[in-house]
Amino acid sequence: GFSKYKVDPDADLSEYLVGIFDKHDCAKKLCLPPNLIILATMNTSDQSLFPMDSAFKRRWSWKYVPIDYEHEDSSKFTITIGDRSYSWNKFLQDVNERIKTITQSEDKQIGNFFIAHADIKQDEFINKVMFYLWNDVCKENYHTEDNFFRTEDESTEEEMEFSFGEMMADKVN
Repeated sequence: GFSKYKVDPDADLSEYLVGIFDKHDCAKKLCLPPNLIILATMNTSDQSLFPMDSAFKRRWSWKYVPIDYEHEDSSKFTITIGDRSYSWNKFLQDVNERIKTITQSEDKQIGNFFIAHADIKQDEFINKVMFYLWNDVCKENYHTEDNFFRTEDESTEEEMEFSFGEMMADKVN
């Protein structure tokens, strides 16, 4: 049936509802119809949403969806950086292995649809993926072997560590 918690609508909305629901109680009070279905996704690593996440899990059905490195849709996604292209699913597999090793947890891994379209450009990759990796995975490991924000110095062939801010400063300069 209709929702049991009803809300008093303002005058304009109330007038509109009377026209739709005619004699039903929802003509006077705003309520959700029985055919409303809400589908949503949540990432368990969104730390600031933990209390809400717990509340949702208690109140609604939920299903764990594992990362699928062979997923038909995301296997078509590519990351384009400069003039080179990379497989999104291959990137996920490689980076998630490192994330799991560093964090000893699956919670921080990136899912198939972290970015949900086929052509991932460099700016979006940096601003979404690299920022996430720095902020939620590598930042706490800066100046340790676990930080995988590294590059090779071409002149000395030594591995050099960098932060997200340093990467962005180099990109701007």
